Amino acid sequence: MRFETRYDRWLLAVLAAVALVLFLLPMALYSTLAARSQPLWPVLVGPAIFVLAMSMTLPQYYEVREEGLFIRQGWRRVLLPYSTISELRIWNSILSAPVLSTHRLMVTAAPGGRFVIAVGEQERFLADVARRSPQLEQCPSGLRTHG
Repeated sequence: MRFETRYDRWLLAVLAAVALVLFLLPMALYSTLAARSQPLWPVLVGPAIFVLAMSMTLPQYYEVREEGLFIRQGWRRVLLPYSTISELRIWNSILSAPVLSTHRLMVTAAPGGRFVIAVGEQERFLADVARRSPQLEQCPSGLRTHG
């Protein structure tokens, strides 16, 4: 089953404002820089970094498959077998993360590492993963291994 990413509107608005400034600044400075015979490339670094960062984080979705939990975040695609997942912890924080939401889950797998995800239907997602992962038990902060 495929789960869409949760996006916080206020965070998207902040990113849209940053993008607007980053892309309008070179246009506003073009005539001034051209008149002074100065290069335009220094003001194009910001938009280039912004486009690169967004391409590394978008699109995002998560799939609960028969063989494991599939995480897609931009260029990164990871399939974690359920037997390797040791914890799915609810992690609500104001600090930014590449998932563009403050309502997140920290997925810990050994081997596999840690992944920060933001699922739109968090309760249903946790229930689906719990059905396929007998080593995980429900706890107030999400799912974790027994003991």
